[in-house]
Amino acid sequence: MTDNLYDLTLCRYISLPAAKHRLARHLKSTAGVMIMIMLIMAGCSPERQEADIDDIPLEIEIRRLDTDLFSLDIDSIPYHLTRIKEKYGDFFEIYNHLIIRIGDTGSPAYVQHLRTFLTDLDIYRLQKETRAAFPDLDNIESEIEKGFRHYMYYFPGYTVPRVYTFISGFNQSIVVADSILAIGLDKYLGPGHIFYSQLQLPLFQRNKMYAAKIPADCLIGWAMTEFELDEGKDDLLSNMIYQGKMLYFADRMLPDQHDTVKTGFTRAQLEWCRKNERQMWTYLVENKLLFSTDSKIIGTYINEGPFTSGFPRESPARAAVWLGWQIVDSYMRRNPGISLEDLMLDSDYHRILNNARYRP
Repeated sequence: MTDNLYDLTLCRYISLPAAKHRLARHLKSTAGVMIMIMLIMAGCSPERQEADIDDIPLEIEIRRLDTDLFSLDIDSIPYHLTRIKEKYGDFFEIYNHLIIRIGDTGSPAYVQHLRTFLTDLDIYRLQKETRAAFPDLDNIESEIEKGFRHYMYYFPGYTVPRVYTFISGFNQSIVVADSILAIGLDKYLGPGHIFYSQLQLPLFQRNKMYAAKIPADCLIGWAMTEFELDEGKDDLLSNMIYQGKMLYFADRMLPDQHDTVKTGFTRAQLEWCRKNERQMWTYLVENKLLFSTDSKIIGTYINEGPFTSGFPRESPARAAVWLGWQIVDSYMRRNPGISLEDLMLDSDYHRILNNARYRP
């Protein structure tokens, strides 16, 4: 894996070269770190035979760093650190280095930095609210486990990660590293939470910050590290189809979840996309945008926002990604011999369009 930071809420990409070198020195056993806060989108596929996952042996146990860390006796932190480090392993180092950024656990100043973090009044209030919102994670754990049972069905032999939760101070939603998947619970307190309004987060961002989105965000976050975008294919169409593959993947992993949860769209926005599919595609074709490599144009149709610029204000942001999903769905329908693994490993995005014979 490469080391990158993705803000899933804003769909911004930020390089982490300095963090990469710091972490590489400390985590010799990990292949790299990818932090993802992602916007997830998916559509509803027509009827198909669902995977039989009942006999697949898997048990996901979410380990809660958010509760274990804040239950430490402030005056006895050095005594308890060994237990915490043993339980959370490499993720604990990632958490300290790249999420709350207080440095190496072996540093002489580390204990004081951690004590300062744990006793910060705002962080204390945030942990209290998070604990109230998530007294247990039974439903979330069950859905994530179901998603990874599907993953094992379609991708036998692939790694299933260990799953953790944490509090980030609103920094990250989903963290993905080698065999690690972690959830920033403070980014899922609900759209109406007072903390989000105090932070003046835009409504389109807050509307995706609720607990039911966690499983889909986790599965897509994992997929984006296992099946990365071919950076050499950087035009709008390639980005649309790559993101469309992620949406198709989400639908296969979590077939029972509603489209609004997978996409982050409202029901009205989903209906708008369905009614205006042909018009959106025609607009992109007639304005010769599909093969544009202009980063501003790509961002206009791929990045998050209140709506898709160039389309009516009733459109959701990233409506072009929804079109990418439709292209991928058409491709898979017209090519039944293609497995889900074949699809996810295929980076010839233009060929996928040609073989999809997409006709909205």
